[in-house]
Amino acid sequence: MGTWTTAEVHIYPDRPGRLDLFEEEILERMPDGHWYPGARPSGAGAWAQQLLAFPRSQEYIPGWMWEIFRAEEVTPPLYNPELQSVDWKNRRRPVTDRGTDFAAEPIIIDPSLEPGVFAKISKKLFGA
Repeated sequence: MGTWTTAEVHIYPDRPGRLDLFEEEILERMPDGHWYPGARPSGAGAWAQQLLAFPRSQEYIPGWMWEIFRAEEVTPPLYNPELQSVDWKNRRRPVTDRGTDFAAEPIIIDPSLEPGVFAKISKKLFGA
């Protein structure tokens, strides 16, 4: 599945430092609405690349990440457990237990051959 963590490093001139780890993305803003220095979240492109390399099914993508995708109007790569692949930008790549297999040539997705909604649309439009 994978996980994302947030770390806060506290460095003091007169005492030992401290490292705080959180098992979620902490997205806090200053009272004026600006991001704290170094706290601005990564954009949708960075998260899409993470999901392309280490894909997740839709239900396992955290809510805070969906908010970033929606804000930037980006459709993320999604893991397809039936085909053990990651589907993105009309391309399908195989997935192994180590992540996406970038050595394999991506397959172009033909919506008319897809099960589910695409198949129903194709049948309705073309009688296939």
